[in-house]
Amino acid sequence: MRDMEAMEAKYMVLLVDDDPTFLKTAGSVLHGHYEVSLANSGREALELAGAGYVPDIILLDIDMPGMDGYETLAALRDIEDIRDVPIVFLTALSMPESELKGIELGAMDYITKPFVRELFLARVKLHLENGRRLRQLSMMEKSKRESVIDEVKFEKTAADLSDTERKVLRLIALGYTNREICETLHYSYDYIKRVVSVIYEKKFVCKRSELKKLLM
Repeated sequence: MRDMEAMEAKYMVLLVDDDPTFLKTAGSVLHGHYEVSLANSGREALELAGAGYVPDIILLDIDMPGMDGYETLAALRDIEDIRDVPIVFLTALSMPESELKGIELGAMDYITKPFVRELFLARVKLHLENGRRLRQLSMMEKSKRESVIDEVKFEKTAADLSDTERKVLRLIALGYTNREICETLHYSYDYIKRVVSVIYEKKFVCKRSELKKLLM
């Protein structure tokens, strides 16, 4: 039987806003439905993502000092595991041009403050479900490319790995993100992160691109 830490967890939501009162209020609305993490700036959100934290959705303020929401969205999209994460702007800016700019940059939705609790939760749930469906389609497409793996090189590289590590390595070779791997194998995200770290240590690499080179 799998240990509890390896079981599938709740959806993870990252809420990014420079207003501590709003963070507390919106966080309390989301808490109980989801696992919620808070960031008080775009920089902090990037630090979390850079450290390997990948939520199922990001709710992002626009009008923040230092790095605004538009800049934060663009920077987040440069992080491989974050590319397919739905990002929704949650902002007091209500001008049509602000909403248009957000949509053009790749935001999935634009929710204005103050929000109605029930509608807010309904829209978050909708984007979480749509995000999961899109990841499932992406995984199906990647699975079709399985024939491109060089099995001789794979077996050589995977010789000293456990059964779980071999499964994870194969999915990495197919281009799966950590989030997609945890959904495919039904493990928690933190568990898959640890497995990937063990593979890196065993193969003496620091990132995916170096690992993939061993399989090419």
